[in-house]
Amino acid sequence: MIGSDSSRGQAYALEGTIAATILLVAFLVAAQSAVVAPATEDPDRATQSQLQQEIRDALVVAAGEGDLSATVRSWHDDASTWADDAEAGESAFYGTDRPPADGDDERTYGPDAFAERSTLGAILEARFGAEDRRYNVEIVADERSEGAMLVDQGSPSAEAVTASYVVTLHEDDRLTTEGNRIGLEQAYEDQGYPIAPADDAGTVYALVEVRVTVW
Repeated sequence: MIGSDSSRGQAYALEGTIAATILLVAFLVAAQSAVVAPATEDPDRATQSQLQQEIRDALVVAAGEGDLSATVRSWHDDASTWADDAEAGESAFYGTDRPPADGDDERTYGPDAFAERSTLGAILEARFGAEDRRYNVEIVADERSEGAMLVDQGSPSAEAVTASYVVTLHEDDRLTTEGNRIGLEQAYEDQGYPIAPADDAGTVYALVEVRVTVW
């Protein structure tokens, strides 16, 4: 009897050890999973990060060629010279082919027109337009400026991605449109140019953010 009880006790002890080992292994596996899981990047977040980097790259390339500065200075005193639906003497960004976006005063570019007018537009249309993605391009300055929507393709979705680049406009910069290469401050005062001069900025006229949103 004693031998039998001893064997039975050893069996119970062995079962307890096995059960404890199984629980320990299960705990370790669960703990390892909890540590590893956050390191696995969400596919949607990875896609958004890639899109944002591509937008930044497009802005940097355009800025490097001087295109962004030229684009925000491409202002004309009479949009009726190229757009039949514009009123005579209506100032606008040169080559805009669409009416103003909701809540704005200035005419806007369609994607094709913007691609024809700027390096940034050409890159955006080749990269994102080819995938049937939409994008908006906006100029944002300080509180004294109206800013402007250059390209308006509607309201961005919840998954939209935005990136921007700051362009420095200088006091001696002029508009870039043929026949209207006046100074920026004169354009602001006389033609409704939407970017106001900064207060006490020295040789800097204004800092302008070119913001691109893709969805």
